[in-house]
Amino acid sequence: MSVKILVISDNADFKSSVLKMINEKSAGKYIVTACTLKEGRKTAISFSPSYILLDADSQGANADYLIGLVPRYSVPIVVCTSTPNIKYTMLQSGAMDVLAKHETNVKRFAERLISSIERNAVTRKALVSRPSVNASAFIAVGGSTGSTEALREIIKSLKGDIPPMAAVLHMPDKYTAIYASQLNDITDYEVVEASSGLYLKQNQIVIAAGGKHLRLFRDKKGYFVTSEPGVRVSGHCPSVDVFFDSVAYAAKKNAIGVILTGMGQDGAKGMLNMKQMGAYNIGQDEATSVVYGMPRAAFDNGAVKKQCPLSAIAAEVQKRASLINKGL
Repeated sequence: MSVKILVISDNADFKSSVLKMINEKSAGKYIVTACTLKEGRKTAISFSPSYILLDADSQGANADYLIGLVPRYSVPIVVCTSTPNIKYTMLQSGAMDVLAKHETNVKRFAERLISSIERNAVTRKALVSRPSVNASAFIAVGGSTGSTEALREIIKSLKGDIPPMAAVLHMPDKYTAIYASQLNDITDYEVVEASSGLYLKQNQIVIAAGGKHLRLFRDKKGYFVTSEPGVRVSGHCPSVDVFFDSVAYAAKKNAIGVILTGMGQDGAKGMLNMKQMGAYNIGQDEATSVVYGMPRAAFDNGAVKKQCPLSAIAAEVQKRASLINKGL
């Protein structure tokens, strides 16, 4: 299948230079077309790109434009900009990557651009595995300080079949695979480290890889994830906010969010987004949290539906999952 790239910009010179860069670097591997911002949404529908490049320096190419361009995370979007302070906003709004324009180093910019395109193209090609279960309820967990032990206790308390679950716990790379293996050894559930293109199944728990953002998607086959490097969001990579944002749009009212002990506020905004899309959210209470930072932030902004002691979270999750799977 051909990889099609749509370049959206009101700057004719930018469009021309980007088209030239891609064609020179890719040796004809990609089909590339360009349009203005006004034509963006219509062209995205008719051209059906596998990748979108948005020039954020064009007037009106803001977060609202990005959100309205295509369904969030349905197409990988990279934003190019000379304004570095918009990175967080664009990533929160659905961009997969944000590249800084290099007016004095065109070669460096071209290399980063092609690298980003190829990384996302590989991710899309990987999405071919066959899922083995339905994709109704989904459990999304986020946490930081103390959350590795908290998740361990939750998993040990779960009973019977569970919906697919994934967790972002602010762990460094190389340790996440070890942690997933340790959990796998203490439970009958399958626990694995995240990898791009992995379709999720019942009785499976996915741990976000260190240094890579975890995102959830859903298609006619079921839920699947991507695991890709990226800039820090809310101070972290992987970021709970990035993960929860993707869950909000992939699982909507079928999502069960869990925010565990941890320092800071990562996850609060994403969990509020989940709530607005119909998710049922649970927060670990202050008494059982090692650090009542992330759960407090999510509770204070109204994202948390119910606070629970650690010992009660597993039962609350399974109670809600049962209702979702019954269509209630």
